[in-house]
Amino acid sequence: MIRSRLLLAIAVCTWVTFENSGSTIAVQKTAPVTKGGWSTTETPALVPDPAYAAYDAGNYLQAIKLATEAAARGESQANTLLGDIYEQGLGVPQDNVKAAEWFTKGAVAGDKHSQFRLGVMLAEGKGVKKDKKKAADFFEAAANQGHTLAAYNLAQIYIEGWARKQDMEKAAYWLEQAAQKDHAQAAYDLSALYRAGEGLPKDDAKAVAWLKKAAEAGHADAQVEYAIMLANGKGVPKNDAAAVSLLRVAAERGNAVAQNRLARAYSAGFGLAADRIQAAKWHLIARAAGESDLRLDLLIMSLRGPERHKAESLAQAWREQTGEAAR
Repeated sequence: MIRSRLLLAIAVCTWVTFENSGSTIAVQKTAPVTKGGWSTTETPALVPDPAYAAYDAGNYLQAIKLATEAAARGESQANTLLGDIYEQGLGVPQDNVKAAEWFTKGAVAGDKHSQFRLGVMLAEGKGVKKDKKKAADFFEAAANQGHTLAAYNLAQIYIEGWARKQDMEKAAYWLEQAAQKDHAQAAYDLSALYRAGEGLPKDDAKAVAWLKKAAEAGHADAQVEYAIMLANGKGVPKNDAAAVSLLRVAAERGNAVAQNRLARAYSAGFGLAADRIQAAKWHLIARAAGESDLRLDLLIMSLRGPERHKAESLAQAWREQTGEAAR
């Protein structure tokens, strides 16, 4: 079965994780970004909105004033903005209770973004009493209106049997709804279900298609898996250059397996010109991240002093450039 990842978060920003009742739940730290972090397909304000304009400009007190007036006029998206401001404590003291109250008003008014955010708060017990069943209900309400992350969360609920009875068929349905909107993790998980035949008929061709979509959407594990398929010509036409290109993208993003495979490619001259120094560089980076490889250890041992120094310098420069801790 695929590994469950309940993404209780809004669409953009930095992920942090914590353990909750044995399951890893990913939650986003929010920051003031355009439209409060919503993706372009899930923006609460579909028309020019002065409250959101004030928010984007950092004029939070003005945003509160304008959004409060808009909410009184029955504009449901204004409730979402007010909930977001109070949840983050932007221009006012952080107040999760008030945030939940505003999200509740928006959810009752039918705003899918408020429904999603209220589902998050109910799932976490943040500003409201924890209630997994109600959280699932609000995720479903938002998902039925086309909210991508709500659809993904609902799929995970059915996979885990979290608040609802486990149902892999329903999980597959909601994963596909999210994957069709370019949710990379949903596409990756859907690929796994097609490969295993869980919740839907086993279909290797569809598994490959969704894996490719996940890779194209930037999912690092999918990029590595699809690159290996390209390299082996397994399930797809063999394409060494494309395989190496995907490995490089994933390696640059910090995927240790991709770094190891890229090192091997440089060592063997697979899909690119052989380069012992580049092979050593990527092996040093991968090894520091826990990906060992005896063959590449021997390659480093065979380097002359200046070559090894060059490889170590390149590896250190990469860590500094990407913010990795020096090793």
